[in-house]
Amino acid sequence: MTWPIVVVAIALSLQQPQRHHIGEIAFFGTDGINVQKLQSALPIPKEELTDDQVSELFERIEGTVDSALGHKPTDVGMVCCNNRGEDVVHIGLGGRNTVAIPFLAAPKGQTCFSAGVVRLYEGFGKAIIEAVQKGNGGEDDSKGYALSNDSVLRQKELAARKYALAHLQRVEQVLQSCARPKDRQAAAWILGYALQSRKQIAALVRASRDEDETVRNNAVRALSVLATSNSKAASEIPPDSFIEMLNSGVWTDRNKAGWLLVMLSSNRNPKLLQQLKSTALPSLIEMAKWDPGHAEAYRILLGRIAGLEEVRIRQLIDSGKVNEIFAAVGAAP
Repeated sequence: MTWPIVVVAIALSLQQPQRHHIGEIAFFGTDGINVQKLQSALPIPKEELTDDQVSELFERIEGTVDSALGHKPTDVGMVCCNNRGEDVVHIGLGGRNTVAIPFLAAPKGQTCFSAGVVRLYEGFGKAIIEAVQKGNGGEDDSKGYALSNDSVLRQKELAARKYALAHLQRVEQVLQSCARPKDRQAAAWILGYALQSRKQIAALVRASRDEDETVRNNAVRALSVLATSNSKAASEIPPDSFIEMLNSGVWTDRNKAGWLLVMLSSNRNPKLLQQLKSTALPSLIEMAKWDPGHAEAYRILLGRIAGLEEVRIRQLIDSGKVNEIFAAVGAAP
């Protein structure tokens, strides 16, 4: 399986300095916001940018949104890539379909990892970027943990598996109590390689409410792989909090929740589909209008809410006829 942005987002903070070409803006939290007016005022350059210039751009975007809306954006960031290989800037506007997700208080414990384990995680992040840049981002999720097609990345993943099997208690303690966010990020990643159990799932679900965005990202990513591997694991993951995350003011929360809920709704549970519709329909619609690489999960969920058959949903997505999905749920294209 290939996770176009689901994988890449894990390593955003670990990339080497590079130049960026911005191809698109992905707005979210837009309900009640005049997006077209705001978009025309945003300072998005066409030339390539350095990392420092991207940081300066984000500051200007925050100022523009603040001036136009009377409040700062809930999130401004950049991810790689759309289907043309360009970077995508995401901006949370804090509209009516944005909710404040209750996160856990930052832990203050001193039970953390050694430097070597953190280096393994950092090496994993760099290997992800290199694998995707080589066009080798596919993976096998059938064992309940991700094994990349890329040999370098796979080596890091197997090392995480080995560590998880030998030091599970340490991993669980670090994830719950270590004061250092980087260590908890590593723990959420490594825990995904432990033996599958209800305790593992419960710890990852808890970590999906960590105050650190990347810890949440890694935890929900691990849950998505578990849910992909077998229906029993999927049935043990409670969907409610992840439906709520579709309305988060943070892009990665929405991104990961979308892919996990695709797995959890694959059995077409009527209660779950009704919850998606009643709780997150405006958010699903706006995110389904993003570029194809980032919109697919939400298009699938909308198709299921509308009662379309899986084969038909796939046909509409692959052919670019997504307006038929919007029409099926009563939304404007």
